[in-house]
Amino acid sequence: MLKVFGFVRRNEMLTHDEYRAAHAGYHNSYGRRLRKIRGYLLNVRANRPMTETLGDFAGYLNGQEPPGFDDYWDGYGQLMFDSLNDYFSAKAPAMDKPGPHGLEVDDSVAGVGGDAPFLYSGAPCQFHVREQVVLPVRRPEQKIFKLVMFGKRRREMPREAFEAVWGGAYAALSRNTPGLVGHLVNFPTDLDVINGFFAPESGAFSNESIRGRGMFMAHFDGMAEYWFATPEAFRAWRAQCDAALRDLEQELFDSFFFREVDETVAVLPDRLPPAPFFHR
Repeated sequence: MLKVFGFVRRNEMLTHDEYRAAHAGYHNSYGRRLRKIRGYLLNVRANRPMTETLGDFAGYLNGQEPPGFDDYWDGYGQLMFDSLNDYFSAKAPAMDKPGPHGLEVDDSVAGVGGDAPFLYSGAPCQFHVREQVVLPVRRPEQKIFKLVMFGKRRREMPREAFEAVWGGAYAALSRNTPGLVGHLVNFPTDLDVINGFFAPESGAFSNESIRGRGMFMAHFDGMAEYWFATPEAFRAWRAQCDAALRDLEQELFDSFFFREVDETVAVLPDRLPPAPFFHR
């Protein structure tokens, strides 16, 4: 499965919660119509402080975050497709609009709502990730606690070793954890998912956008996503495995830090072969 992240910064006219409403509501209503999309999640940075969710671990788990990191983003989307070709052709007109003579072709999805200049400040920071599934996500029918961990590898550690240890020994420390309902690790790749998806006039190719993407992505070499039933379940796991986790964190990271996000499922990720009919 092809998986693409797109980090966005809200338009300055919008408060954080106004941005949340616009992205989760209007924008997602168009984004979920992308052709052959196999999964679409929106993650908006949570309002509450990390001290409330991380408790006694807050200083250690967030003490190494780069200054101004949250100035780069208010949320990020996750787009999933079966292939790069499906991703590049996702904005093609779709025959899914009912009309007076039956099903009609609708080309409005190509604009994905046409709201980008008013929703975002600048172009999205979009990049491909290689995903490792540690524990498949099994969401209950309620809002759950989701944390994202950003990690920057030690300079002297080869990338291959870094990814092997993070996705191996470090990730294994979460297995069989009570209250854990999902755990994925994502490593950015060099696959170009900008050309062929964004229009040349979109601003994604401006010097400012290119420079901004580079500055933002210089802060991390991987992202782990944790889904817990409650914040208390996360803190209990962290307390139980703290010594082993800290040992590996010293080996792996020059810096790492956590953020809580509120997840909206616009299209439930589906890793099975596609059905022979339209469904979401």
